[in-house]
Amino acid sequence: MKTNSQKTIPMISDEQRKQSSKEQRDFEVNMQTENISVKGFLGTWHTADSATVGGRDFFLMKNDTYEDMANIVVDGNGRLVLDNIYDGFDEHTLELLRQEVMEVPKLPDDTISTDEMKSYGYAWGGMLPMDESAALKVMQSCNVYLLYSDNTEGLVTDKSEIAAHAAKGGIFGVEKVEWVQQLEKGNHLKFVEMSMEDDYGMIDGIINNGKKDEPKSQEKPSILERLKAAKVEHPKAEPEKAVRSL
Repeated sequence: MKTNSQKTIPMISDEQRKQSSKEQRDFEVNMQTENISVKGFLGTWHTADSATVGGRDFFLMKNDTYEDMANIVVDGNGRLVLDNIYDGFDEHTLELLRQEVMEVPKLPDDTISTDEMKSYGYAWGGMLPMDESAALKVMQSCNVYLLYSDNTEGLVTDKSEIAAHAAKGGIFGVEKVEWVQQLEKGNHLKFVEMSMEDDYGMIDGIINNGKKDEPKSQEKPSILERLKAAKVEHPKAEPEKAVRSL
């Protein structure tokens, strides 16, 4: 999860945010960019540094008015990606950007996009957005976060928080890294089950159900039982008696 550092950047009011959203348009940012407005923040900004992560360009921006204000990171179109940046493109910031560009094989909820999440006000793409129903399902295996329109988040500790947040129009998120780990874990278990299951129609998370139409009473005997049966069916031969010479 992205963490907030020492000082919070002054945020504009909801009314100002709505107005700036209407006025702002995507534009190309480069190392010469200056005097630009960034959705959600007061004042103007100029480029101080850049980094390329996963083939995408990101720019560290400094505020023109407040010299001691934390920096922000925007993408090549001037859209906010990270805020509260104090140490430039340090390893922590670069790791957050790697998660921003990270691709996932399957989304937890394909009814809401990352762009919609960013328009809502949550900027970091290292989080995958979800609605209420998806959040309740994902919560069974992953940490789920309440996402807020001021670009902050809070860990869900009880499922009742999900309903309350949804009632206010809120959305939810799961970190890409944890979600992908869960997918990989699920695929690994499925592979193990497929290698051991007698019937592919029984790939259901329970290893070795037996054949789909096979009664439970006809389950295969255990290895130990088969070994015992083998001893009965093939008794060991009596050793030949030694003949003493006369």
